[in-house]
Amino acid sequence: MKLPIELKMLVPGYRARWRRSYACMLAEIAKLAPQLRYGQDGNVPWIELKDGPRFHGFATEKDNREVFRLLRGDLPAGIPETHFRLVKDCLNRYIFPHMRPDLKPPGHPADAMFGFHGQHKDAIADQPETVRAVLADAFRPKPGEIFVDCGAFLGFGELRIAPEIGGGHIYAIEASSACHALLQRNLNYNKIANVTALHRAAWKEATELELETSVAQGNTLIEEVHKGTAKERVRTVSVDGLVEEFGLSRLDMLSLTLNGAEVEAIDGAARALRELRPRIRLAGWYSRGGTKIWQLTKAQLEPYGYRVFVGPRGNVMALPQERAAHLS
Repeated sequence: MKLPIELKMLVPGYRARWRRSYACMLAEIAKLAPQLRYGQDGNVPWIELKDGPRFHGFATEKDNREVFRLLRGDLPAGIPETHFRLVKDCLNRYIFPHMRPDLKPPGHPADAMFGFHGQHKDAIADQPETVRAVLADAFRPKPGEIFVDCGAFLGFGELRIAPEIGGGHIYAIEASSACHALLQRNLNYNKIANVTALHRAAWKEATELELETSVAQGNTLIEEVHKGTAKERVRTVSVDGLVEEFGLSRLDMLSLTLNGAEVEAIDGAARALRELRPRIRLAGWYSRGGTKIWQLTKAQLEPYGYRVFVGPRGNVMALPQERAAHLS
């Protein structure tokens, strides 16, 4: 039986352990909080950056309410408990977006980075020094680039990247209807014109499948990876299908954060990998059939002439061999 938070807080040293584990998040929230204001539209909370975008998202759910109460004494005054999750999502998705592995919260080891995602604990800074400069240049967004972001969640990454690519475009794929509605709301409110949001799931082909759904980003097509609390029928799209649908003649960045379906998404990107040669970042730390996804996707990508860089915790970055042949 799970102990209530009030009892846990009575255990000697319990809160201190959480403070140590969240040291990086606490430091980053302290920097971010003075720039924020808080509000709510109906039942949808939002936060807004000074001179920056407004982020609509999910209210703080049970697990994050417990974290908030444990850390309350170390958090900046004025953060409403209802908006704590949104503040974390802003850090995880906007300040340090998944499509920018060159960005990582500085100064803390992985065991002090609770609250951040695997991508942040395992970025370019964790690669050998001999390859960091090339990777950082390759993954830094440039004007005119075309991105496909599979698993876009609420679009906070799009709000960050869209201005950086100037005349480029992002195709943001989100399977969850609840997340997609907020994604579209964020794009519309902030008048982001160079992002196309699609309510579909990235897969190897166009079909319909059952999406396992739970709180916020806890959604997947792979029941082995995550068993949801409900199911939602969703249309799927392949990367190659997207390329054909929108007549793309270039694809510079492919981001896959799919809670286990990265393998099928790569299967559905054969033409893009052969002809358009995007750089790739994907979450590789889950397992499928006892094998880590980074192992499965590395084996998929290398026959297409990709150099695959795997971080110590299973994060995958991949470049076409012609862009990485000189690296040791």
